[in-house]
This record gives sequence, C-alpha cells and structure tokens, in this order.
Amino acid sequence: MLQVLVTAFEAVEPADENLQFRKKAGQDQINRLHYIARMKAIAALDLNSPQSRRALAFLVEHGTVIDPTLALFEFMTRSTAKPPVTFELGIAKIPPELAAILADVGPPSPIADLQERRFAKFVAITGALHKAGVPIVAGTDQCVPGHSLHREIELYVQAGFTPMEAIQAATIVPARVMGLDKEVGTVEPGKRADLILVGGNPLESIHNIRNVKYVVADGKMYDCAELWRSVGFKP
Repeated sequence: MLQVLVTAFEAVEPADENLQFRKKAGQDQINRLHYIARMKAIAALDLNSPQSRRALAFLVEHGTVIDPTLALFEFMTRSTAKPPVTFELGIAKIPPELAAILADVGPPSPIADLQERRFAKFVAITGALHKAGVPIVAGTDQCVPGHSLHREIELYVQAGFTPMEAIQAATIVPARVMGLDKEVGTVEPGKRADLILVGGNPLESIHNIRNVKYVVADGKMYDCAELWRSVGFKP
C-alpha cells in the first residue's frame, strides 16, 4: 500500500492536480475515518454536497477499502457523564488491571459536544461509504479486548447496514480484501473450520453477536466461558 493519506472529503475540483495525483497513486486501504475527512470539518460535513459525492465516487472507482474504527471514536467520548459501560458492555467484564485504564474516566471535556457531533458524523460517513459501495472492514484499533469488535459491528447497523452486512464486514469482506475468500470468510465445505457459535439470532438483533458460547478453531471446539476466565475476564 502506498503510504499516502488521502483526505478525500476536501473541496476539490475534478481537474485539481492534487486529485489527479491521488488517482494515479492510489491506495489499497485507509484505516480510521479521520484520514477520510479533516477533523476540523467533520462535524459540519455535508454528505450530499458535490465535493462529498465526488469523494465517494473516487473511493469506489479505486476500490479503496475503509476500516472506520467507529468503536475507537465512540470510546473517545466516554466521561463521568457517559460511562463507557453504557455503550460498551464488555467494560463490566474486564480484569482490574484493564479497568484501571479503560473504566477510569474524568468529567466531560470542554469540547464534549463537538466530540459527540464528530462521532455522529463518523457513523453517518460510514453509512454513506457503505451505501455507495465502498468496501468496509471491521476494525477497532485499541479499545476493550475481545469485546469492541462486537461494538464495531453494532455501530455498523446503527449506520444503516443490515445485520448480515455488518457481520460480513468482519468475515467475508476482509477475506476478499486479503485474497483469502477461498479459505476463510464463510462456512463452506473445504474452508477452514474457524467459526463462533452464538446464543440467539444476530440477524434478529445484532446485539446477539455478543453472546458467543463456543469458538471453533482448526476444527477444535472451545468453551468461551473457560477461555475468558483463563485470561482474567468475566465470562
């Protein structure tokens, strides 16, 4: 991947030399949405503007993959007024060593309202990217180990994905992006026996994706409660 940060949602004209350079340079994937739009302009970004439509078309044309990391940006809005456990249930299950870091929050910052508006716009941008046909892959950067991927998937549904589309963003879509879709990404004969078994239907409620009961890896089944306890988490 070329190490070029593409600030796609800029006010550029089709003939702009900078945009033409980007078209020639290309980029396989962009991680974190703040590399899609300038941070100072995100809250006021008009997704229906001509500039935004050109930016979406640019990303679709080049097959650029986006890893939004919505769970990370939401986690940045946590405070005593918005405890992380109110939106990331995994916080209640982490060991004390992690709780001292992740669950210890201060009062809302002076720019709390701006942070909330930015996060809401990030969700909207993710929905617009998906609707336009830009490949979305689920990633979290760093939040709550073992849990924030579930939150990322939940946020995709909030952004307008169907539950199946949100699940695919963490399964078959990244498999295709990496050229591994013949090996992983779906449950089919001949593919690796790596999968999870959940209690409840996530297609009826995406929150059921959190109810993982068993993990199958390399054809071996593991009890999730035992795995959680082995690393100090509550099941």
